[in-house]
Amino acid sequence: MALLGWMSLACLPVKAETPATRYIPLQLIIGDTWNGEQSITYPVGRFVEGVRDGAPSIWVGPKQWLHPKTGRTLTVYFRSRDGHNAADQIFAVRDDQVAIGRVADSRFGITACDQEAKYPLGLWKQGESRTFENNCWFGDKVQAKVTVITIQELDYTCDGHEHCLRVEWLLRDKGSTSYPLDHRVYVFAPNHGATRVYKAQ
Repeated sequence: MALLGWMSLACLPVKAETPATRYIPLQLIIGDTWNGEQSITYPVGRFVEGVRDGAPSIWVGPKQWLHPKTGRTLTVYFRSRDGHNAADQIFAVRDDQVAIGRVADSRFGITACDQEAKYPLGLWKQGESRTFENNCWFGDKVQAKVTVITIQELDYTCDGHEHCLRVEWLLRDKGSTSYPLDHRVYVFAPNHGATRVYKAQ
């Protein structure tokens, strides 16, 4: 795929300098500055992703939100994006604090989700993969989902930004071995959030 070839030239990992583990703060995902504190903290404000192609997503929060299916009040960020893949989403950190995921999405008939893992948080290793289960509601019908997060590059230089993170994300229906519902790669840069998003092969 030409895009992936171009990506490999634009974002060259420095293997010798890649640490064995890295703490991934929420600030890296939404595009805020981080003071190095190794705990999940919630930056306040409006954060615009630094994507190089397409419309950027805008994160706003944190806010308190009542989950319509679980009845829990969650600390969330509202995320919106215009363009051909427009979306209005709400994100919350999982209870185990090792990832953040959608709890609502304006697309695909989704009413709500619970405990989804979309982007990694906390301490992760180079090359590590973790599998997560969560539920999504489509109206009153609940469906079990499985996501897999894999750290492709834990700490590397990309597009002139140091300490980038490249993550592969795969989504399936639980129990399904068919083609995944979604399969993407995300690149995050400090102070910029997501800078690149593309479909995985």
